[in-house]
Amino acid sequence: MTQHLTPAAVALGLGLRAARTHREIGVRALATALDIEPAVVSTVELATRRPKIEYVIHVLGFLSVTGAEFHRLVELARHVTDPNWLESGPVEYPALRLEYEQAATTITEWAPVTVPEPVQTPDYARALLHAGMLTGDEVDGGVMLRLARSATPGTANTTYTVLLGDPALQHRFGTAFALREQLRHLLDLAGQRRIDVRVVPTAGDWHPTMIAPFAVYEFEKRLPLVTLAHHYADAYLTEQAPVARYRTSMEHLMAKRALGADDSRERITAALTSLG
Repeated sequence: MTQHLTPAAVALGLGLRAARTHREIGVRALATALDIEPAVVSTVELATRRPKIEYVIHVLGFLSVTGAEFHRLVELARHVTDPNWLESGPVEYPALRLEYEQAATTITEWAPVTVPEPVQTPDYARALLHAGMLTGDEVDGGVMLRLARSATPGTANTTYTVLLGDPALQHRFGTAFALREQLRHLLDLAGQRRIDVRVVPTAGDWHPTMIAPFAVYEFEKRLPLVTLAHHYADAYLTEQAPVARYRTSMEHLMAKRALGADDSRERITAALTSLG
């Protein structure tokens, strides 16, 4: 059965689980303290049950969660039925996006201007984060997160396809060395199983996808979703009408505009050679 897990419900479940595990309290212990079934705690944390605000406040009170995190989780509880969500949590730790990466069976990402996060090298990531006018701690946290993640987002069963616009192969962030290492890394990834790196020439007729990056996530037992990357926040769409439009656009990019695997490697190699 295909599930419709809304982004706010998933983010709420992640937040409640983090609060519980941070205080080293098990599912059964929390359920006993609140006089509820353990299955209620588990299904709320897994986002398969959409809790009432009263439940969330009760849990947060028992776990002594206060301040900004309390208000963030209560706000999520107010929107657990919303099909779309804008996540503006810590820049250096996008928890909701990481959860989707781990659960997805297929991720297809369109990156018209910059190399996307899952395949960035540390030097490229640091230069890009510095250019984003972030604080030193945010930059350090973002780089460490990229180091902790594997070369492929998700799990060993996740297929990842990245479509790169020509500018992503040419824009320098930081030194030429950082871009050279990034391009070499892309060439290494292009030969790995379950990873497909394609270049999309940006010359020619304009197409709506050229406006901004987006990614399509597909799952085994969930409805697909689309993420839209913004400067300090990410938007998540599970409403199926816009998701279908984005999936059609991605299919168009892949079938009509993206170079083949061999031609894409040649394009990346040419960009690397031009750097000396």
